[in-house]
Amino acid sequence: MDGTNSAMQVVNDAAERIMRPCEKSRAQAAARLDQLTKPKGSLGELEAALVAAAGMQRLAIPRFDMAHVVIMAGDHGVTAQGISAYPSEVTAQMVQNFLQGGAAVSALCRQVGATVHVVDIGVKTALSHPLLLARNVRRGTRDFAREEALTTAEVWQALAVGVQLGESLGAGGGRVLALGEMGIGNTTSSAALLAAMTGEPVAALTGYGTGVDEAQRLHKVAVIESALRLHRPDPRNPLDLLRKIGGLEIAGLAGLAIGGAAQHCVILADGLISTVAILIAELLEPRVKQYVIAGHQSAEPGHPISLARLGVRPLLGLGLRLGEASGAVLALSVLQGAQRALREMATFAQADVAQALREDGRDQSTESLGSAELPAPDEPEVTSIQPQDLATPERILADAEPGMRYSAEHLEFTADERDAVYKAIYLRRDIRSFKSDPLPEDAIRRILQAGHHGPSVGFMQPWNFILIRDDARKLALRAVVERERQAAAIHFEDERQSRYLALKVEGLREAPITICVTSDPTRGGKHVLGRNSIPETDLFSVSCAIENMWLAARAENIALGWVSIYKKGDIRALLSIPHHVEPVGLLSLGYTEQWPQRPLLQTAGWRDRLPFTEVLYYEDWGVTSDHVSG
Repeated sequence: MDGTNSAMQVVNDAAERIMRPCEKSRAQAAARLDQLTKPKGSLGELEAALVAAAGMQRLAIPRFDMAHVVIMAGDHGVTAQGISAYPSEVTAQMVQNFLQGGAAVSALCRQVGATVHVVDIGVKTALSHPLLLARNVRRGTRDFAREEALTTAEVWQALAVGVQLGESLGAGGGRVLALGEMGIGNTTSSAALLAAMTGEPVAALTGYGTGVDEAQRLHKVAVIESALRLHRPDPRNPLDLLRKIGGLEIAGLAGLAIGGAAQHCVILADGLISTVAILIAELLEPRVKQYVIAGHQSAEPGHPISLARLGVRPLLGLGLRLGEASGAVLALSVLQGAQRALREMATFAQADVAQALREDGRDQSTESLGSAELPAPDEPEVTSIQPQDLATPERILADAEPGMRYSAEHLEFTADERDAVYKAIYLRRDIRSFKSDPLPEDAIRRILQAGHHGPSVGFMQPWNFILIRDDARKLALRAVVERERQAAAIHFEDERQSRYLALKVEGLREAPITICVTSDPTRGGKHVLGRNSIPETDLFSVSCAIENMWLAARAENIALGWVSIYKKGDIRALLSIPHHVEPVGLLSLGYTEQWPQRPLLQTAGWRDRLPFTEVLYYEDWGVTSDHVSG
C-alpha cells in the first residue's frame, strides 16, 4: 500500500503543477507571424501550432530542436483470444529492433535529431539492454476478456513511471515529448477504452490493427463487446478504465503526458493508442489537453473520433498505421521547419532595410528595425591570438607559423621529447575539481594555439573558441548542464543512479575559465576536400582540436575537463551562437588540487579500462589473432 500511495502522490503532485499555457508568449508568437514577409495566416495550421506551442513552452519562439520520443512497450493478455495477426513475442522482438536503431521511428528520429527512449513497462519477455529503460510493472496485462487487466496498484505504478519520465525529460531541457508505443494487442485495448469513454459502437472504432482480415476484425469487435459487458467500466473514471480494460503502455503514456505538461513540454500525439492515453490523462487532469499537438491522423477508424473528443486537429493525414510514434516524428519535422521559418524569415521591416541598402548603399538598420524585431544572432566574437603574444620555448626561432619556427635539425624528436609526448597522453585526465587561482595568460594562449593546430579534414579548421570568464555566465552554463545531468539519471537505476549523480560537474563553477569549442560546417564552403562522403568529419576535426588542447594543458600542468551534457539549443541561446554552428564541448580550464593516476570514472568504480587485446582486431572485424593459417 505504501508503494501505491507513493505512486499516487507522484501523479497527483505533477497534475497540480500543470499551469495554463502562457498567453503573453502566444501573443508574441502571433505578433511575429504577422510581421513576417508573407500574407497573414498563409502558413495555415502551422501558424496555429506555433502559437499554441509558444504558449505551452512559455517562449516567444517555440523550440522543436530538443525532442524526446518515448516508446512505451507492453504486452496484452487479450492476445490469447486471437485478436492479432502476430503473437505477443513480436513485442519483445520489436523492442530489440528499436534499441538497435533498426525500426522506422529510429530512422525518422535520426533525420530530425530526436532522442529515442525505449521503456519496458510491461513486456512479457524479460529484456536486457544498456539503452533499455527497465520499468516493468508486470509481465503483460491479464486477459481482459476473462478478468480485469490490472490491479489498482499496478495502474498507479504505471502512471507514476510515465510521470517521472516526463518530468525528468522536461526538467532536462526537453521541449517536445512525442508519444510512441509498442505492444501486440494494444489497438484492441485502445478501441475498448475509447468505446467505453465515448459510447460509440465498437465496430465503428475497431480497425485492422497490425493487418488482420475482416473476419478477424469482426472477432476482435466481438471480444471487445463481450469484455465491456463483463466489466462495465466507468467512462469518467480513468482508474476503473485502465484497471478493467487498459494496457500498461497506455497508462505509462498517460503519465508521460501529465509529467511533460507539468514541465511545459509540447505533448506530440501519434496515433490511436497515444491519443487514447491522452484522453485518459485528461480524465485525471483536464489541463493536460492544453499541451497537446496532434501529429497526424492514422488509418484506424477510432483515431478521428479520439482526436475530436480531445478537441485537436492533426497536422498530417498520411494514412499511417505503423504506430511507434512514426507519424508524430514526421509531424515533428514539419514543426521544425515551421519554427525555422518563424525565427529566420525576414520581417517587413527587415525587408525594407534590404531595399534601402540596394537603393542608396547606406545602412539604415538603426532607423528601420523596431524594438519588437527578433533578428538572428550575430557570429560570436572570438579572441584573436597573435604570435607575438605567445611565450616561446627555447628552440622556437621567430614569430611565424609555429610549425615553421623550428630549425631543420630539430624536426626529429629526441628520445626525451618522445617520452614527454607519451607522458602527456598517458597522464591526460578529464578533471572535475578545480582551484579558482588565475592562470597565466601566456599558458592559456599556448593551449588555444594547440587547439588551433589540430588536424582538420580538408584543412577547413571548423573550430572557434569562446573564452568565458564572467561568473554569471558560467553559472548559467552550469545550470543548463545540471538540468540535463539530472534528466540523464533516468537511464540508470538503484546504486548506479546514485553513483552517476555523485559524479558532480563543478568545473563550470570552480574553474577560472570556461571555453566553448564550436564547429562551423560551412567553413571552407559547401564542398570541403575529403568531407563529401562523411559530412561529420568537421566534428571529428574539432574533437582532434580539443584533444590537442587537453594534451597541451597537461603539459602545462593545467587541468582540463570536457563537459558535453547539455542541449545544444540552450548553449546556442546563452552564447549567441548561430543556428548552423555546433557547440561541441564546454571545457573547464584551471589548476587542480590533485592529479589522479587513473581516470576518474575508473577510480569511482564506474568501469575499468578495457584490455587492449579486446579492442585490437586483425584484417577483419572480430579477428583477435594476427596469425594467418596456411
